[in-house]
Amino acid sequence: MMTMNICGIVTTPGRPSLTVKAKAKRIAEKWNLPFEERQKRSIPLLQEQFNTTVFVVSSQRIEAFEKGRDEPFFFHPNGAMFRAKRWHRNGDDPLVHACKIERGDTVVDATLGLASDAQLASMAVGKGGQVIGLESSPVVAQLVKEGLKTYESHFSPLDQAMRRIEVVCTDHLKWLRTQPHDSVDIIYFDPMFQEKVNTSDGVKSLRYLSNNNSLMEETMEQAKKVARKRIVLKDHFRSHLFQQLGFTVQVRPSATYHFGVIELEKSESYD
Repeated sequence: MMTMNICGIVTTPGRPSLTVKAKAKRIAEKWNLPFEERQKRSIPLLQEQFNTTVFVVSSQRIEAFEKGRDEPFFFHPNGAMFRAKRWHRNGDDPLVHACKIERGDTVVDATLGLASDAQLASMAVGKGGQVIGLESSPVVAQLVKEGLKTYESHFSPLDQAMRRIEVVCTDHLKWLRTQPHDSVDIIYFDPMFQEKVNTSDGVKSLRYLSNNNSLMEETMEQAKKVARKRIVLKDHFRSHLFQQLGFTVQVRPSATYHFGVIELEKSESYD
């Protein structure tokens, strides 16, 4: 079972109900963090007093305020809801198509973030498959793990898919080094864009918490050992990583990002 080492304090909104206060105390105990009564203190004051991340637990969500940041990070499905309904209706999703995901596959999302892509992958692999999400930021991993287990989208297929995702707080290269050869089907990377593109507020709030290290050639070599079928990279259409790391690009006209694929020969014997 994964243990996340996060630092911070847990508190409530300014005027919490007894239910919200009880929820905040449960979260604090679950995460092994101190609970602090709000006592009309502002978030900047709490950040200054405790010199750490402030987690604000409300009835709807948990927000993380990093020290010196006014904009919180919190889990939400981002664009996954629209994509999930479209895929459920007609099987159409760019990620599922690029990765050629099949029922029962084991898919690793090596750059989890808000888990929007992992949610679609989980729907596509079904109950007999597995999706593992790797996230190097402890704060992001903790909030996304909690959100995937508790968020109610009111679309049952998506909620069930969220519950099945396994979140691992780790650097993807370190994780890949420890995995057996040919132990998963597909490994997917979506590094934060190195070119500026217009993104939703949710992704902007994620950006400062993310590990922006560029993918390394060693990462690809390890991924080739661990994956059975293919490795897929999603990046800005101007990205140098496609050519540098040997991906075959699937051009998406008028889209700000493309998919690159490395097909592995061993996938032929796996079918």
